[in-house]
Amino acid sequence: MHTNIYTLEEIYKTYENIDDHLSTRQIIRRFSDNKTDIRVLTLEHCDLLHCKNILDLGCGYGFFTEALSNRIAPEAHITGIDVIGGDNKKMFLSTCTQSGYTATFIEDNAHIITTFPDASYDCVIASYSLYFFPNLIEHIARILQPDGIFIALTHSENTLSQITTLFTESIQHILSMGDSSLHIIKLFQAFSAENGFSRLQPYFDYITYIRYPNNLIFKPQDIDHCISYIHKKQYLFFKDIATLDRDEYNALINDFYNRLRWHASSYSTFIVNKDDAIFIAQKPACKDAAS
Repeated sequence: MHTNIYTLEEIYKTYENIDDHLSTRQIIRRFSDNKTDIRVLTLEHCDLLHCKNILDLGCGYGFFTEALSNRIAPEAHITGIDVIGGDNKKMFLSTCTQSGYTATFIEDNAHIITTFPDASYDCVIASYSLYFFPNLIEHIARILQPDGIFIALTHSENTLSQITTLFTESIQHILSMGDSSLHIIKLFQAFSAENGFSRLQPYFDYITYIRYPNNLIFKPQDIDHCISYIHKKQYLFFKDIATLDRDEYNALINDFYNRLRWHASSYSTFIVNKDDAIFIAQKPACKDAAS
């Protein structure tokens, strides 16, 4: 049984501000040493020209959808599902329209797909979202056509390890707590580069795995961009200390940011692991497993 690692409120606070989301995207783009667009790399390994019914699970503002232009059937219809509507919905629908496709946005939890009929879609996409609902993989396979394609982009379990290590050190220093796995690490472990194949294998007969090695490289003068990235994801990063009183919370955050700045200035750069992975799953198996 999958247990939700983050509450709906924490997800809302993290992802509802489009400007914050676009800002973190620009930070990743600017400081990555791998300049290849992961969406382009993904689409080079799969043919979607036959796909007419597309489902984007956890679609957000349409990060992956905007890369589908001229990659799917001209008459294709794209359905996006996300718990956050508002500006997400507007931008997702606008992106689809500008790409020349009709679209529908469903503001709901991904669990809604358990009510969808079998073989409803030619392609299902989960771009940096499947770790929120890995228990739905069997239903993703069920709602795919026999020749359908499932695309999942996800993180390595070591993603941001330099950041999480420093944060854990601050927790141990300020609170004198023993080692414990942070919630954000548990999130990455729910569906990762390391375990994605084994999680998909019971439900798909053919799986392609593509590594996407990457680092974020911050020089001392750029470290505030790293801190900005962390701050905009604070409800994911800092869940473990959310119940502290204000003074203790602020003391811990200051200690953490000071460690980060010291590390960058002492070693000339602060290198953050940002390895990702692409999974392309085909030939859905065990179609009755989710029934």
